[in-house]
Amino acid sequence: MSSEQVTVGPVELSYTLTQDDWLDGFIAHRRHVRRPWLVPLLIAAAVVGVLLASRDSRALSAGDVAALALAVSVAIVIGLLLFRFLVTARWMYRWQVRLIMRGNPWLSEPIRATVDDTGLSLTSASRSETAAWSNYLRYVETDRSFVLRASERLGAAILVLPKRGLVTAEPAPLRALLETHCRQRHTD
Repeated sequence: MSSEQVTVGPVELSYTLTQDDWLDGFIAHRRHVRRPWLVPLLIAAAVVGVLLASRDSRALSAGDVAALALAVSVAIVIGLLLFRFLVTARWMYRWQVRLIMRGNPWLSEPIRATVDDTGLSLTSASRSETAAWSNYLRYVETDRSFVLRASERLGAAILVLPKRGLVTAEPAPLRALLETHCRQRHTD
C-alpha cells in the first residue's frame, strides 16, 4: 500500500461478466501463485529414482545400466511434462469457469461497479455488495481487465473488473486508485 493517499474521483464500470473475463482472471491469478516447495520436491524425487536405479544396477551389465538410466530419465521428463500440462492447462480453467458460472447465475447479470478511495461497490439485479480495500490487497493488470486478488494464495478470492466496462473508457483513473490501495503484480 502506498503511504501517500492520492484522491481520485470515483470510477464507474458497467459490464456483464463473461466466461472469458473469468478465464482471464483465473489465468492472471494463477500465473503469480508461487510454489517454492515444488522444485525441491521434484529434485528429491529424481534423486531417489536415480539412487534406486543405481542400487539395483550392481548386478546389471553396463548396457543394462545405460538402458535403465535412459528409462528413468524419460520417465522423469514425461512426468514433468504431464505435471506442467495438468497444472497449467487452459482447459482446466475453462471447466472451472463453466462450473462457477453455472452454479452462480447471478454472475451473468449486468453489474454496475463504483470504485473510489473507500473501496468497491458492486450492484446487480439480485445482489449489492461493498468491499473495503483491505479485502483486495493485490491486483494484476492484463490486456483485458484488472484482477483484484485477496492474497497470493492459490484459493484466494479474485474480482475481475473488465476494462471494456469502464464508463469513461480510460483505465488511468482506475489504475491510479489500484496503485494507491493495492500492490501490483506485473504480468509475465
